[in-house]
Amino acid sequence: MTRSVPWTRIGFAVLVVVSLGLGWWGLALDTTQVPGRTWYDVVYHDLQLFVMGAEPASGGGELSWQLQVARFLAPGTAVYALFEAARALFTGEIRRFRERRAQGHAIVVGQTDAADTVAAALAEAGHRVLRTADASGLHDVGLIGATVLYACGDDSTDATANVLTVAEAENAVRRAGRGPERLYAHVSDPDLGVALQARHLSCAEPGVDFFTLDVIAAQALAVREVRRIVDAPGGPAPLTRLAVVGSGEFARALVVGLAREWELAGDGVRLAVDLMADDAVPVVEALRARWSPVAEKIELRAAPSLGTGSLGVPDVVYVCHASDGTSLRVALTATRLWHGGPGSLVLLLDGLAGLTGAFGTEASRVLDNLDGRLRTVTMRDLLADVERAEARAHADMYERIARAVHHVYLRNQRERGVGWGEVPAMVRWEDLSEDLRASNRGWVVGLPERLARMGATIAPRDGAPEIVFEGAELDELAEAEHELWESVRVAQGWRSGPVRDDDAKVHPMIGVPWSELAEANRDKDRDVVRLLPEILAEFGLEVVRYDESRAGSANGLAEHSGAAM
Repeated sequence: MTRSVPWTRIGFAVLVVVSLGLGWWGLALDTTQVPGRTWYDVVYHDLQLFVMGAEPASGGGELSWQLQVARFLAPGTAVYALFEAARALFTGEIRRFRERRAQGHAIVVGQTDAADTVAAALAEAGHRVLRTADASGLHDVGLIGATVLYACGDDSTDATANVLTVAEAENAVRRAGRGPERLYAHVSDPDLGVALQARHLSCAEPGVDFFTLDVIAAQALAVREVRRIVDAPGGPAPLTRLAVVGSGEFARALVVGLAREWELAGDGVRLAVDLMADDAVPVVEALRARWSPVAEKIELRAAPSLGTGSLGVPDVVYVCHASDGTSLRVALTATRLWHGGPGSLVLLLDGLAGLTGAFGTEASRVLDNLDGRLRTVTMRDLLADVERAEARAHADMYERIARAVHHVYLRNQRERGVGWGEVPAMVRWEDLSEDLRASNRGWVVGLPERLARMGATIAPRDGAPEIVFEGAELDELAEAEHELWESVRVAQGWRSGPVRDDDAKVHPMIGVPWSELAEANRDKDRDVVRLLPEILAEFGLEVVRYDESRAGSANGLAEHSGAAM
């Protein structure tokens, strides 16, 4: 790394030396006739020039040009030095004063790897980031003027530490009447994170969210990798073979992410994944029980040790142990993983991110005989995949579920033979119009109120039988779906008309009661309700009853086994 030359300091030192030199020279010339003068006197008076107190120079009269220059230059240098000292003394206070009054910035709380990763991702996206070690410094980093806050402190001993930081910030924002519109708490324990997200969804308050960095990064890697496989020359092979080495949070989230992304991209091709770890068997069982895409969309197999998988030579291997050191050792020593093509060995390095420069991105400089098989990724790199104009490092829970709603819609339409682009909604989320995105977000925000009518709420999946809404209860929820759809469209400026016109925002079903809709249209609303368990299952969530008395046997409520275990 190139260091800048400290020209200011060099210039100041030169001025001091020149002032001393000219002062000594001039004093030596002008005090030659002074009785009893010694060289100590010359040096003493030379130093006095910096405080404008040298007798030979303060009396005026005929002076040598050397002394004339020095008696102005030396005090000027002293004044500059005082100014720099004062600036250094008050720089911290000035900085804190400015930060307290900053506007439009992001705040990252904590001194952890997660905090560093989030702050770097925001900064690389062009956002101004202010940091504080803990909640006590929120005022000093301009909480009221911030647009987003990430609480990423150490929660290893207190799992609720970041949740409490967000709660404190939210209280301060409410008292002030302004502040960040989004408050995010990092939760290292993914099970606790899912539970908190379930409760948050049940409160319908967009802007507060709980996330696990491993999960966000793994999902980003899954998106990247599935696109890479699909876009490869010739497309995916009849049996695409992958292997995930490790069983930590990142490895498990990567398996889930690959399963979800493959639903749309696979086009009927089977994705097979080996999970290679000592505890692979129970981990695979747990993933199948909680995440329906894992159970239904991919072929996940347990390989208790390296090389014992049943898939043969995998096309791509992802080495992502919880310990960077373990991942690095596996990548460098497990030669049986080196038999794929270019880029087939993917190594996650987080805490050892600085080592990525030692490996390169196309051809390894350490293992140069692997011919570019080794690829390295970091958390920071993966978060950079999520580019946002607003100051956020990840999509919040409401956004992710809204994407999932659209994801399920696309998958079902594809299964019915509808092609990409045949209707405005048949495009990926990134290409979807903002009106349609808002409709999906509105569906998520209105979900708790609709479930509360049935005495139900959202909770983490635990493998219990799923609730199914049928009969009159299904129709009641379907009617609520139509009312919600209509209210969102009207808020967006749509109006009723005989023929649908997306450009003019005209739709014939606006203003029509659900009971008067054609049966085919009512079935569409019923389908949305029927798909609710499937959508929530993709996030490890499910619908649960808390008030059985409101279910009503007359509604034909039934239960059946959930996703394959």
